[in-house]
Amino acid sequence: MDSPDDRKLLLLGPLALWTISTIFFNLNMFNGVVPSFKFLIFGLLSVYFTWILVRFLVFRVRRRFQGIPNTRKRILTLIALMFPGTVVAVGCRVIALKYWVYKDTALTDADIDVLFMTGLSFFNFTIIYSLYESHYFFQQWNIVNRQKEELARANLEMQLDSLKNQVKPHFLFNSLNALQALVKTQQTQTAMKFITDLSQVYRYLLQSNEQTLISLQKELDFMHAYFSLLKTRFSKGLHLEVKVNPQWHNYQLPPMTLQLLVENAVKHNKVSSQNPLTIKIESVEEAYIQVSNNLQRKNNDSLPTTKKGLVSISAKYELLQLPPIDLYEDTENYIVRIPLIKPQE
Repeated sequence: MDSPDDRKLLLLGPLALWTISTIFFNLNMFNGVVPSFKFLIFGLLSVYFTWILVRFLVFRVRRRFQGIPNTRKRILTLIALMFPGTVVAVGCRVIALKYWVYKDTALTDADIDVLFMTGLSFFNFTIIYSLYESHYFFQQWNIVNRQKEELARANLEMQLDSLKNQVKPHFLFNSLNALQALVKTQQTQTAMKFITDLSQVYRYLLQSNEQTLISLQKELDFMHAYFSLLKTRFSKGLHLEVKVNPQWHNYQLPPMTLQLLVENAVKHNKVSSQNPLTIKIESVEEAYIQVSNNLQRKNNDSLPTTKKGLVSISAKYELLQLPPIDLYEDTENYIVRIPLIKPQE
């Protein structure tokens, strides 16, 4: 609290408290016995002295019991210190009244209402305590919330990096397997084209690696390059249909989302020229992308289902606090709907 705000409070706070006390306790400065200016100065100095005393106690206690976890100890200690603090404040008031305010008047010690001054001091102590403690509490509360947000953001970035690192080796492994198959069958020209497409795909991976979200347009461009790799491998057994309204091209989604869904469809379904696998990417409803494929599942015994791709996408959306993805399945189709995120202006 050693800040310009506290200095301003220290200057104006006692004046406001004196005004409130005067009105609340109906203090009469114009009794005709004591000059009103002297009574006014006495009242103001008394409140300023009390404020400085309480402020000193608050800072001392705060230094010992810091932060929100120690709020209860801090308040109880301040309440305990209110009693000796009141004795000091009332004692100083009595001395000032006796040797300055009531000097040269007919008033005596019997005219000094110690009980009233004690109540007034308790009132002032409570008000000042409340102001400083509430300000400190909400200040600490904001700090704690900010730290929580920073920690959550750091944790989010760590988990997103972990998800990215899981995707890249998996994708590279599948691509190298496909390239190995082309080399073994001596399809040189096809292998060369595959390498070119693979380099374009990895260029996208490197460029999007540091991004949490990417535009749908760039994701679709990448999807076409990636599908070209799949087409090289499966030829007439795989088809892709893209029908996306251009109005959603600037909207965003996590990188590699469409690739993971297409890879998931190929991984869990039979692909052959006799029974082609058709994958559709289309815009539906309001700011949603739908990825669907006809169902022709592989046998579970030959390929256990882990759903890592869907888990990875769901985790990204959850970590980014975005709307969840929707999954649908009937006897003929498997459908995944992905919400798009409106770009920030």
